[in-house]
Amino acid sequence: MTMLSYREAAHRVRRARRTIRYWKLQGMPMSWELRGGQMVRVVDEDTLIAWWVERMDNDPVWQNRIRAKIRDREDPTSTSPSTATPSSTERG
Repeated sequence: MTMLSYREAAHRVRRARRTIRYWKLQGMPMSWELRGGQMVRVVDEDTLIAWWVERMDNDPVWQNRIRAKIRDREDPTSTSPSTATPSSTERG
């Protein structure tokens, strides 16, 4: 069970420290730990990852990225507009 501070937690899920604070205000369980003589607010890494996954599952941008990856895996021969060559887009 790894306990992470705000800064460590934000770095772990690639979010701002403010986001971790916001999740705490929404109810993410956190506790206090003594580090270097100071009390530091910490969160369990498993809890943090569970909250992050829940947010990603509900994020429309993330959902579209996942759908695109699945679509590319199913049909690798199709070319998306971003990978099309200039000669294939010219009018003749």
